[in-house]
Amino acid sequence: MRAFIDRSLTGLSRLALRGFYRRLEVVGGEQVPRDVPLLVVANHFNALLDAVLVLHAIGRLPRFVAKAALWRPAWVRPLLWLAGLVPVQRPQDGGEAGSNSSMFASTAGQLVAGRTVALFPEGGMSPEPMLRPLRTGAARIALGALEAGAEGVQILPVGLVYEDTIALRSRALVRIGTPIDLDAEVASEWGGPAQRPGPQDAAAVRDLTQLIEARLRALLPAYRDELEAAALGRAADIALQPSDRLPPPEVPLASREELGRRLADAPEEERSALIDHLARYQLGLSLVGLRDAEFVAGFDARKLATLFLRTVVALAVLAPFALAGAAINALPYWGVHWSGRFVANPALRASARLLAGVLLFPVMWFLVAWLAPWDTWWVRGAIIAAAPVLGLVAVRALEQVVAVRRTWRGFIARIERRGTLHRLHDERRTLVDRVDGIVGGRSSMPDEPDT
Repeated sequence: MRAFIDRSLTGLSRLALRGFYRRLEVVGGEQVPRDVPLLVVANHFNALLDAVLVLHAIGRLPRFVAKAALWRPAWVRPLLWLAGLVPVQRPQDGGEAGSNSSMFASTAGQLVAGRTVALFPEGGMSPEPMLRPLRTGAARIALGALEAGAEGVQILPVGLVYEDTIALRSRALVRIGTPIDLDAEVASEWGGPAQRPGPQDAAAVRDLTQLIEARLRALLPAYRDELEAAALGRAADIALQPSDRLPPPEVPLASREELGRRLADAPEEERSALIDHLARYQLGLSLVGLRDAEFVAGFDARKLATLFLRTVVALAVLAPFALAGAAINALPYWGVHWSGRFVANPALRASARLLAGVLLFPVMWFLVAWLAPWDTWWVRGAIIAAAPVLGLVAVRALEQVVAVRRTWRGFIARIERRGTLHRLHDERRTLVDRVDGIVGGRSSMPDEPDT
């Protein structure tokens, strides 16, 4: 029964993510260990979305360690049991020393049995887009499992990056780092199995915590605040944007964040000068009604005609399916869109929208199937199965129309402003040169990440 619930929740979560995000990128998916006791550690920027992205990246539902405060409302407890969460008493919630013995015993038992445990070792959500100092819980869980007899334990660092932590149909990136082989660490640092440290060994806990933190920091940019994250990410986008392409391609989030991380490591004076120049360039773009991708796109009559023809043909083929998907999914989509606006805490809005979608969309699919005039089980089942696919077709068709409309507007703007764009070209060239100067040469985009 537990295995069936885990598989069902994994499938439902992946379907929800496909609708929530326009693009999901996973870098390093081949490093996820299989068939070994696995402790997953990840940064915590976006509440429930963090857990769902971890699940998506590793391909299975781990036993998540979550704050005990979640169990206070009685109506939530069955849902938490269904998800297999393990409660932990945090000091900031009034937890006392020694109050987590059952949590350590439970997680050790899971790892001894060869299962997967996951937690966010910062101890809470980070208010800024950078990793906070880690607490010792992850190291103590790993060493406790070692003391309980677990063999082959791997600690997997996972970095989570969001283009926008709130908006629907944005992008998310999962970076999976090199696993820490706990047995190998014991052999090299503490002299082998005979000298296995336990969770009471303060020095071992400290050293392992520092190793986990170093692996996690290597996966994440260290932006000072959200404004700097947006500015440096935008500068990286501009530096990496291919020119003379139609339609303008989207720079992969993995490439943007890799370059953004290098920019964030630059001295403050260089970062400030880059951000100031970016502001001037962005203002220039807004004055002529262009985006950077359209400003450097390769517009010519043949490419534009080919793009329009291809779009018209695709929409003609997809129109019946897109219209059906829109008719079925429009109401729950707007319910999801508005649900985040009723949540006062911005850090929880995306989670509220995800939960609203998991509730509202299936209800609508079953309602449409129940109201269908065909009173046969297989037709109703087909409607329920087809509804999410049709919804995604509708969203993709709409996004394609929006992209072509932007391309057309960019083409017109470039024609109308043809004699006044030379200064903007100079601003852009200087901006890219500043980026090159900071990182020591233009960064090339790596291989396309998994999506």
